[in-house]
Amino acid sequence: MGRSARGWLGWLVAFVVLFGSAWAQTSKVYVVQRGDTLWGIAKRHKLSQAQLKRWNNLESNVIFRGQKLWLSPPPPSFAVRLINGPVLGVPVLAVQVNLAHPQVRIRPLLPQGGLGRGGAPLLSLARQPRLVAAINGGYFHPRTFSPAGDLVVGGQQLSRGRIPTALSITPDNRARIHNRQEPWRGYETVIASGPYVLREGRVVVWPRSEGYNDPAIWSRARRSVVGLVNERFLIFVSTRQPLTLSETAKIMARLGAKDAILLDGGSSTGLVWQQRLLISPTRKLAYGIGIFLAPPAKARPNRS
Repeated sequence: MGRSARGWLGWLVAFVVLFGSAWAQTSKVYVVQRGDTLWGIAKRHKLSQAQLKRWNNLESNVIFRGQKLWLSPPPPSFAVRLINGPVLGVPVLAVQVNLAHPQVRIRPLLPQGGLGRGGAPLLSLARQPRLVAAINGGYFHPRTFSPAGDLVVGGQQLSRGRIPTALSITPDNRARIHNRQEPWRGYETVIASGPYVLREGRVVVWPRSEGYNDPAIWSRARRSVVGLVNERFLIFVSTRQPLTLSETAKIMARLGAKDAILLDGGSSTGLVWQQRLLISPTRKLAYGIGIFLAPPAKARPNRS
């Protein structure tokens, strides 16, 4: 990546223009009617007044006719952002990803020789144009470096496995965390990993119920996790500090995730931000996960 490209990328990551229409399908807005009260709106939509005030920056309960109120957290104003600091007293590195931004893309990072060819260090996997951040991927077989779960790249399934849960992303940049669905028609990217630590906002730390029997999963370890706030907002987290599953779940909930699954952890845990290795895995990886900013679409010339 040349100097001008790096400068453009740094500027775009730091200062992204606010968007509206792309987020409208996942964030709800209510227009205040005559006779409405904040308490009544909150009760009608099964919310609290405190939530409405926080989401709408209200200092009092006074509202007026025609005022627009967010009934869910308002849209973020960034494309990709790094959060580096304590969450519930634990040092955390979190990459927040706004899939509603038209230039954001997420895709697996494959070794040069392809899957199952000896793997590669995370920093080597991350040396790609337009890449903002990279995190280690899901589980893999240590001898063959083949993914232990399903992996779909560019709509093509490259690996099949028995892992029951997966992060999937559609061609129009909508994400889901859900149970295995094969064949993965209609998905651009699929990364099978797990188990769940958050499901529909509830802490779930029963790996055996999902078919995970390796004791290393529920022992205290360094963690890599992906969380879903909604279909347009993802959070990737890595920690240097070893954590239990419940500690990991509570951190993801505090960051706003509704669903969250583990990626590979322990010696695989790693994070790259703008070509800097912030957390280094102690072994090679079968693949990584990259967050990219594609170049802006060129405006078509006016031929009229």
